[in-house]
Amino acid sequence: MLSGRLWPAHPHPYRDELLSSWLVRIAYANGLKVQTFCVQEFGSDYQIWNRDIDRLAPVWLIETISRKTGTPLKRAWNTTLLGYEGKLYDNYHPAGQLRWILPLQIYHRKRKGFGLQFCPVCLAEDVEPYYRRSWRVALYTFCPKHDVMLLDRCPGCGNSVIFHRLELGRPKLINPLSFASCWSCGFDLCSSPREPVEKWNSPTFQAWRKALHLIERGVMGRSSFDYSKLAVVHQFCALIVSIRLAPKLIPYLTEKTNQPFSPVKQGRFPFERRAIAERHYVLGLAWWLIGRWPSRLRESWKHKVVRYNVLRKDFDTAPEWYIAEVEKLIRSD
Repeated sequence: MLSGRLWPAHPHPYRDELLSSWLVRIAYANGLKVQTFCVQEFGSDYQIWNRDIDRLAPVWLIETISRKTGTPLKRAWNTTLLGYEGKLYDNYHPAGQLRWILPLQIYHRKRKGFGLQFCPVCLAEDVEPYYRRSWRVALYTFCPKHDVMLLDRCPGCGNSVIFHRLELGRPKLINPLSFASCWSCGFDLCSSPREPVEKWNSPTFQAWRKALHLIERGVMGRSSFDYSKLAVVHQFCALIVSIRLAPKLIPYLTEKTNQPFSPVKQGRFPFERRAIAERHYVLGLAWWLIGRWPSRLRESWKHKVVRYNVLRKDFDTAPEWYIAEVEKLIRSD
């Protein structure tokens, strides 16, 4: 085992870095394979990679990494998705869907979902490539820095991003050629296609982009931005893809925004499990709908594409300013 108060190499997390990304970099910096490092330092009785450690990080893991890298404990915890509690979602719970958090859908050690996105330009520009915490957020479908669409899978083979498996089937490989390589086919994710974001409505994308910047910087709640607005955007996304409302609401919104009509996948499953292209499409409509508040919502109600009874459906934590507007619609009905 590596002895001493600190590990020989003890890199601190980069800005907005995910815990899993940080842990893999620590292992490589110490010249060890990820699995070997974890067994030596944490013991064979503790399983790390059969869970979503970014969401379900055990206390002993965070405390050990904090101590062995000389990183403040609060900073170490902020590499996890717990840092979004009270901001993107209300209360943390270990099971079930968290609002805005993309699920990995881990089955044994395999990932059936595409819960980690990436910006190829960010990876290419990094002195040392790393994976961001904000790339686990469903709201984050494009990079606000480079204005390109994010990707959630390897363009070469279509597999999800699982960087801790880069050594899989390569017993002699200690350090992979690139942390930004596909674990399955070796494709360089930095060279992935770079699709520019089509900003079809400037105010809509300005508001959306501002929220993404705040998420990336981790300062939501300590600025003038009212993050309860994101809860309403999420509610609008749920309404837009709902089986009951989609047939009327999507055509109405696409006509108003001059966007092409695109049917959404039918089924009762969380917004966070939808494909990135569909999420981006729906989010654009939701951000437009919340713009010029509350006139656009009132207009959609007048056209009978939404009703006040669905505006509060499954939305127990709705902010007061939203509830007040819905109650006005009730009184005017």
